Amino acid sequence: MTAWRLELGRHDWPALRCGCGRSGAHLAESFRRLLAARGARETAGHTLENHLEVQSMLFEVAPHAVPVMLAALAEDLHDCVRRHFLGMLEYLVTGESHRSEAEAGRPDLAEECVAAAREGIVTLYAEAVSGDAGAVFDILEFVDEDEDRLEFYRSALAADRSEAR
Repeated sequence: MTAWRLELGRHDWPALRCGCGRSGAHLAESFRRLLAARGARETAGHTLENHLEVQSMLFEVAPHAVPVMLAALAEDLHDCVRRHFLGMLEYLVTGESHRSEAEAGRPDLAEECVAAAREGIVTLYAEAVSGDAGAVFDILEFVDEDEDRLEFYRSALAADRSEAR
């Protein structure tokens, strides 16, 4: 059992609108395939692009996907999957609701994504320390309301990396 599996099972994906025009029912399988992938070829056809968002325009599934991705970042992921999740998280916290979602009464999807990311802020900082700090800081700039903490981590990691050289 893993946290991402539990998080994935917590949501009623078929009841959610997806960017591809269908329900979000197929996203559970996409997540499973991505998280099982041990190479880029195994992710083919299972990315989250054009499902959670289309050109940073968010769909109803987006805020539900954030905690799944955050839980997955604590796992041993293939680098291409980790990069994909970080890129998607950035799109989700900086995007805006698609016009169709605003018309359906969901104009605040970006704010919901930011709120969901804030719940996993410790995971994001752990990822900054052990992974692609630049990508994570791009997300944290929109998520962390504690500017002192953000600057502290940024400075500490920059100092650590310059000492390592």
